[in-house]
Amino acid sequence: MPADSLALVTGTSSGIGAAVAKQLLQRGWEVAGVARRTPPIENARYHHLAIDLQHVPAAVASIQSRFGALVAERGWQRIGLVNNAARAAPLGPVEKLDAQELERSYAVNAAMPIWLMGFVVQHSPRDAMVRIVNLSSGAAVRAFPGLAAYCSSKAALRMAGMVLAAELDSPSRPAAAPHVAILSYEPGVVDTEMQRATRSKSRGEFPWVETFQGFAAQGMLVAPEIPAAEIVEFLEADSRAHFIERRRP
Repeated sequence: MPADSLALVTGTSSGIGAAVAKQLLQRGWEVAGVARRTPPIENARYHHLAIDLQHVPAAVASIQSRFGALVAERGWQRIGLVNNAARAAPLGPVEKLDAQELERSYAVNAAMPIWLMGFVVQHSPRDAMVRIVNLSSGAAVRAFPGLAAYCSSKAALRMAGMVLAAELDSPSRPAAAPHVAILSYEPGVVDTEMQRATRSKSRGEFPWVETFQGFAAQGMLVAPEIPAAEIVEFLEADSRAHFIERRRP
């Protein structure tokens, strides 16, 4: 891609987020990465935003200031957003969940990604191609005991993407609205830190722990670079559909 493409990727310290950032940089994109830890990425076009998405007011202020400045820097022809960061905790039965833990989980998995979609659509150049990828999961459409917070927050983000697409299709939408396409992408079983953390839980905390351990034992985990390549492909595509849902086999 030419040097007129800018992406914001959350969760770039490892896993899919890091792989997406590296692949975009290799293809000439300017990338702003959001993570608490600084990733091992050395590239003049990578801008690290040391932000904890659990703390919503501070995260919003930082993104408005720092990413907003990047968006306003030039007339970008393509803007990408990859809502990759996610939080599995809290785990356990619904009746034992802690309210503050729930708040932190919803901040990372739903509140901030939904706000970011609106921010990118609102602030992108009028004629820019805007591509949004929301990392989804089978948990967004299936009830896993012990994963109430994760399932429900992922379902909320999936629905929010569909709602944004419906709003873009509304007859009342200004004709000058950005050309926006949203992908709800389920990457399958990927070898990430979240997968490893989940496999370490007790059966009491997470009834599905043996299933997740089986994914690793049977060699079913794929490297983050594989789904990352599909995400990058979508970011560079000229799809006309406002909402697409895709699951990697």
